[in-house]
Amino acid sequence: MTLPAPAMTKPPSAAEIASDYVRTLIFTGVLRTGDKVPIDEIAEMIGISRQPVREAVIELANDGLVEIDGRRGTFVAAFGPGTVRDHYELVGMLESFAVRRVAERRDPEVIARLRELERSADAAPDNRERKRVVIELLRTLNHAAGNTRLRMVMRAMTRFTPGDYYLTHVPDAVQDNKKTLNAVLDAIEAGDGEGGALITVEMWRRTGERLIEHLRATGVFDADT
Repeated sequence: MTLPAPAMTKPPSAAEIASDYVRTLIFTGVLRTGDKVPIDEIAEMIGISRQPVREAVIELANDGLVEIDGRRGTFVAAFGPGTVRDHYELVGMLESFAVRRVAERRDPEVIARLRELERSADAAPDNRERKRVVIELLRTLNHAAGNTRLRMVMRAMTRFTPGDYYLTHVPDAVQDNKKTLNAVLDAIEAGDGEGGALITVEMWRRTGERLIEHLRATGVFDADT
């Protein structure tokens, strides 16, 4: 197998390089369901030792993207439209929990900070900056929910796609999510936790469907799945 060069070259750690690279191989169809993950080749391609790659596949196994067999090796787990839908449905459920809680509390300082980030996202000069601000907005929202466990789980859920995948492959999703978050903030400010939660769940459902459409268009998923 001839592997493409990794797109990500300056992340914080060798394990994160390896994790992002393997995700890229899966999301571009270089590695498909049932394929063995070539740990030695990946380590050589990136220019790191095998140990960070092993650490990466453990993380990927926790995220459900690979399966580790102690005798046979590491293999890509089932990866299809159902995998993507399940992931984003779970993200929507978790995020909607935070929205309900923040709407119940209606803390003026929290709402003011969220609105400030909303304005920054509206004024962002490009999608890269807009994505950065939207991520900060979601981080602020989750922190305001006051649940450490929720924040930990949400951080893990954001590892699903490779680093800047949405920016380069599904750019419309960034703008769409930003607009939807404006409606979520309106609901929070009005104390309508249930309404905000429903909008949040639908936002993440659409995000998953956009990704599925892209993966079908690029041949990673079959057109009829």
